[in-house]
Amino acid sequence: MAKHGSFTAAAEHSGFSKANLSQQVSELEANLGVQLLYRTTRKLRLTEIGEGYYQRCKQAMQQLDTAAEWASQSKEGLKGSIRINAVGGVIGEELIAPLVIDFQREYPEVRVHLDFSSVRVDLLEEQYDLVIRMGTLPDSSLIVRKLHTIKTRYVASSGFLDKYGSITKPSDLSQVPLIYGSVDQWVLTRGKTQQVVQADKGIKMISGRVMHRASLAGLGVTRLADVYVQADIAKNRLIEVLPGWSESTMLSMVCPPLRHQIIRVRSLMEWFKEHFPRAYQQLLKDGPTG
Repeated sequence: MAKHGSFTAAAEHSGFSKANLSQQVSELEANLGVQLLYRTTRKLRLTEIGEGYYQRCKQAMQQLDTAAEWASQSKEGLKGSIRINAVGGVIGEELIAPLVIDFQREYPEVRVHLDFSSVRVDLLEEQYDLVIRMGTLPDSSLIVRKLHTIKTRYVASSGFLDKYGSITKPSDLSQVPLIYGSVDQWVLTRGKTQQVVQADKGIKMISGRVMHRASLAGLGVTRLADVYVQADIAKNRLIEVLPGWSESTMLSMVCPPLRHQIIRVRSLMEWFKEHFPRAYQQLLKDGPTG
């Protein structure tokens, strides 16, 4: 009922009668001594206590499913599915995805479902086995494994700098066009010093690849991970500005504790740990495709 919004819809989905479901909920409320649902003639909605009870029951069922899978898993080979949510862009498409493909080639009975998103997901709520994320992660009961440290660089084309002049301090960024994405407030750090630049002058593009192309076209100063721009800096297609203010961001693998006990999930995490650094260094040298 909590999921479907009415006894009628829940009955159609479950195969139980509407009257039977209503009676079961009423008996549960009586046993608990609390009201779980607000009932109207058209729909149902959870009370505050009902919402909390529903979420805890759902998590408990997921844990039971995982525990059963752990108990019955085969130690002779890897098989089954792994659901991954990962940061996208160059890191997801040219680093994570190829490593997943290699893993599937090595273990053909494992089925990996990979999707890319910058949105924070709740591992328990969304039922992902593994999430790969950049940045500081909140303390929790989840298993967190460092994958790599990514450096952020500020770059512009030589033509842009010839037109607008040198960028020697963070405050200079407020005087020139910037190319920015979903992060429009840049926090530049050098030692214990921080300076904030509001990116509102220039062009906004919610794609690292497009921001990279725009910087090559001379449209502004941009802030990107080194895998996007390191090869261009080495070949003088882009110039790094404010090198003393470059930042480091952690790329981490995050996994629920029970899923970490599943052999195939743990094996994929170990695969990433072994192969990701070398792939990253190669991408720094070659630069992104496309």
